[in-house]
Amino acid sequence: MTRLSTGMRHPRNLSAHSKGSIHDDDTAQDLGFRGGTVAGDIHLEQFGGICVETFGKQWFENGFVSMYFQQVTTDHEPVDAFIDGDGEVRTAGIVTPEGAVVAEGNVGVGDNALSALNTRDRRGVDPSTLRMMKDVRVGQPTDTCVRYPNVAGQMQRIDTNSMTAPIDWYSQTSPWGGPICSPLTACQLLVANATDSIAAACGPFVGMYGAIEVRHINGPLFLDVEYVISGEVLAVSDKPKTEVLWFRTQARPSIDPEGPAIAEVTMMTRLLKGSSPLYK
Repeated sequence: MTRLSTGMRHPRNLSAHSKGSIHDDDTAQDLGFRGGTVAGDIHLEQFGGICVETFGKQWFENGFVSMYFQQVTTDHEPVDAFIDGDGEVRTAGIVTPEGAVVAEGNVGVGDNALSALNTRDRRGVDPSTLRMMKDVRVGQPTDTCVRYPNVAGQMQRIDTNSMTAPIDWYSQTSPWGGPICSPLTACQLLVANATDSIAAACGPFVGMYGAIEVRHINGPLFLDVEYVISGEVLAVSDKPKTEVLWFRTQARPSIDPEGPAIAEVTMMTRLLKGSSPLYK
């Protein structure tokens, strides 16, 4: 069995300044966490380089990384991202030096039918049992957005050495021409603003990413292209401490908004009940 890893890296909590979020020390500690958490999409940025080592440039054309998060980390805590196995779909994950599992899932190229999140039981519930998401329905469209990738953010992470696992293609020419989106930038592009109307209807709450799959379909995503982002709700469910929202969004070039999708994100986000006045 082939194993490839990044070795221990130290992901940064890039949203520590975001007061009232799960990334803010005070808010996170009030909710029972050790401190402000490193966002899941930051952890995904460790996989770009080792996925290219595993699958070649094809991974940015039609490959995926699919992760379910088991525990949080805080700023600068060491983690190792790894890929195990052979074939077009391989086991992958993120672990601490002690072996604790931060995330588990898989990576691959081609059809994502066997991706970790595509095969996961989402087990929806009757929305009438929910409080924050009582009006959210399966199939409900997410907000449509037209936007460019966050070029400045990607370049700043590179320039300040705060990108967990940079590769040259993120800032220089790539096999397809210009620089491309890292997994974090791809996730930001596809998620930002997509659930604003849903969040507004839920009232005050603190949320956190629980699972993310970034999939290139006809990639890569370029930094200098404007995209239309659209999607839908996949499932809603209820856990003892959280309400859970599953959704999927896709990116298409704004010059061809009805054309084939370039990339998509499948996301599970947890709405923490302890942060909502509806549960107090």
